Amino acid sequence: MAQGDVLADRQALLRRILSKNIHEAPAHVQGFVFRVLPHCGDHDDHPATHAADRLDDQLDAARFHGYPALARAGFALARRDPATLAPEMTGSFLRGIDQQRSRPAARQADFAHDTLALLGVADGLRAVSAGTGNDARFAAAKRWTAEMLERHGPSDPRLARARLLAGDLLDDEGRFGTRLAQSDDPYVAALDLCLWQAWPHVLRHVSHPDVERRRRLFASLLADRPPGEADVLRAAVALVGLAVLTDGLAAAAVPDSNRVAEILRATQGSFRRWRWEANPTRKGVAPARWLIDKEADVQAFLLAVLSPYFRNDLEDEQYLRGLGLRQGRFDFAIPSLRLIVEVKVVRNRGDLNALEAQIADDLSLYFEPEGRFSHMVVYVYDDSDTPRPESYATVRGALMRRDSRIVDVVVIQRPSMIPNRTDRSPPVPQN
Repeated sequence: MAQGDVLADRQALLRRILSKNIHEAPAHVQGFVFRVLPHCGDHDDHPATHAADRLDDQLDAARFHGYPALARAGFALARRDPATLAPEMTGSFLRGIDQQRSRPAARQADFAHDTLALLGVADGLRAVSAGTGNDARFAAAKRWTAEMLERHGPSDPRLARARLLAGDLLDDEGRFGTRLAQSDDPYVAALDLCLWQAWPHVLRHVSHPDVERRRRLFASLLADRPPGEADVLRAAVALVGLAVLTDGLAAAAVPDSNRVAEILRATQGSFRRWRWEANPTRKGVAPARWLIDKEADVQAFLLAVLSPYFRNDLEDEQYLRGLGLRQGRFDFAIPSLRLIVEVKVVRNRGDLNALEAQIADDLSLYFEPEGRFSHMVVYVYDDSDTPRPESYATVRGALMRRDSRIVDVVVIQRPSMIPNRTDRSPPVPQN
């Protein structure tokens, strides 16, 4: 049997398990399934789809049917376009949280143990955050949810990574880390891929396991015993995991905007053997010192990185049609992807704080209706003498939330062997 037949057969089996049993799953498991399935093309295949889309009904149910219904409503809120979330929807969701907060301690403990329920509530809070401003009830709901996350461990240790994501949805502290799970448990590894796919605004900066681990996971998802008939959660996780892995194969052959961001993110590892000799290795020749000191140096480096992937489809430093007296000039563009790669160099704390305003200005110049480009990846090279890596996730989150046209924000620290900016001096010529 061809590998494609094996893949198709396993995907059909997983879809059948979901279609047959989704109605019987707990409410918060249903919410999770419908939250992640649109990303692998299966959202419209399930008979529960239309019921899952009745957000008003779900918000009403959250007030009377306990935390599973509340979590399902949170997942449903996060699936909606934020512009369509009316204030009364936010209010209804927060009232549901208020009711959970007033329940007996034993019931709250059940909620604190239930990772998927916590993820659903955190997802909903993230979804409504833009419309709450300084709402005291929203702040109290976030604090209470964070307390529930800290109070107990997960009832199922294999869902621990989803619990870390729930915390990051509340405060962007980066608990999830910078790599997907290296676990040999296929369920744990596939769940990480599932989370990565469904929550890109939080996890797109997270790198995947090495090729060998991905191959083993792919084989396991195809050949291991399938989930039980009623195991809707595992079926959904396996289905999305397979979709991510097969999409990865396609992306390697035909890169998309997210693949461009992955390529740029991998440049941090390119600095491991960056050349900065203390002394010359050949008589009469200056020591090799590959100094990156300004934006043009970063652009030259990235040209060497991107050119092998995109060849003639890569354009660098061109002016766009001006608006009034101003004219934008992008650093790199990939016209087939309608993508601009914008390079920024951070030299001090003030530069990092000013990034959001600079990018907002770039957006106003680069994009216009019916223009050549529709998306942007921001590449930030941190050349400051006192880097603040703990701020990277916050900066990235702020920029990603600012405009949906920003596909990703990649922040890279300079090679450790390059001296501080104040200590750089030109090499002494050798006789």
